[in-house]
Amino acid sequence: MISNPSRQSWKRLASKRVYQSDYLSVYSDKVMLPEGITQDFTWYTARDFCVIVALKGSRLVMIKNYRYPADRWFLEFPAGHVKDGERIEDCAERELLEETGYTSAKLRHIGSYYVSSRTLQKGHVFSCTAGTRQRANREPGELQHVTLVTPQSLRRQVASGKVVHAATIIACSMAELKRLI
Repeated sequence: MISNPSRQSWKRLASKRVYQSDYLSVYSDKVMLPEGITQDFTWYTARDFCVIVALKGSRLVMIKNYRYPADRWFLEFPAGHVKDGERIEDCAERELLEETGYTSAKLRHIGSYYVSSRTLQKGHVFSCTAGTRQRANREPGELQHVTLVTPQSLRRQVASGKVVHAATIIACSMAELKRLI
């Protein structure tokens, strides 16, 4: 048992970037553990992102989103990466409008989470009321369709394993715990 966890940490001895793209960078570090053992540790950086739980009346504004690596469609909450210098609130509003065409009202940050123990990347979850609908302005390559889903239907699909998008499952759980849906 660790008597004082705040005094226990790893020490980085060396770090090397082994891959970089527009979306992520991968690093290989040599670290020393508190016991004096050294080991390699691979981790990555990626842009934070926002997930938006938007209600339009009694329904949730969601998207059916094609994901290339899995070659399938996922039911998801609208989401997107934070741009350099952009406030997370502005990202949430921008992504909701960009992917669904809906403006947001009463935007509220309901929590954040780390996506993996191998990164500092965070997902920021917001809730809002969907306002007026305009034309969606998706990025090239985004294959998406807007769909309105009842919270009960989403819960059933999460429970049955039909919804498998991690950020959507986490955002759904956070919104439920705060009794927003």
